[in-house]
Amino acid sequence: MSRKKVSNNQVRGIARKRMAILVRMSENEALGGDMTRAKRYMTIARRISGRNKVPMPEGAMYCRHCSTPLVPGLNCRVRLRNHRIGTHCLECDSIRRTPYLMEIKERRTCRQER
Repeated sequence: MSRKKVSNNQVRGIARKRMAILVRMSENEALGGDMTRAKRYMTIARRISGRNKVPMPEGAMYCRHCSTPLVPGLNCRVRLRNHRIGTHCLECDSIRRTPYLMEIKERRTCRQER
């Protein structure tokens, strides 16, 4: 007897749900202090993301190099400089810089409308 074929959309939907659960569990473990388990959950979520071609959930802060969940004040440092958000991982000393130009443009349009 052959198995029923599962569509890619169903597989990706299951992957998204599982990744969201793993990211949430990882954040809870990081806040609880068990960083090894938190890192393991995040690596599993990243592996699911890569295997199924699904992006990581929005708002999941994690280090791209060592896969630790980043909690500001606990294991990462966040700085705002030169229209960039600098997130510095204290585990592996990697720095991630992301621009925040959209927020500045939104503020400008709000000022012009007044």
